[in-house]
Amino acid sequence: MHVLIGLIVVAVLCGAFVLGAGIRENESEPPQPQSHPVRPATNRPPGEVAEYRRPVEVPRTDKAHRLRPYQLRGVTEAAQRPGDD
Repeated sequence: MHVLIGLIVVAVLCGAFVLGAGIRENESEPPQPQSHPVRPATNRPPGEVAEYRRPVEVPRTDKAHRLRPYQLRGVTEAAQRPGDD
């Protein structure tokens, strides 16, 4: 009984291999490198904006009166270069 089950499993695996090889033969070729789109001249991905931001100083309070997130100013200022004051 075990030999019969083993032969059935081997036959199913061989059939799957033959079927997969036939499907792979019918597929189209992978694209050539010349058919891919050309990257922009910059090293950045398209649509990325590069600008530097100066952080806004966080107000200091004592531990008894903590600030909540909605009380903080979430605005930054644009700067020309990093470290520009």
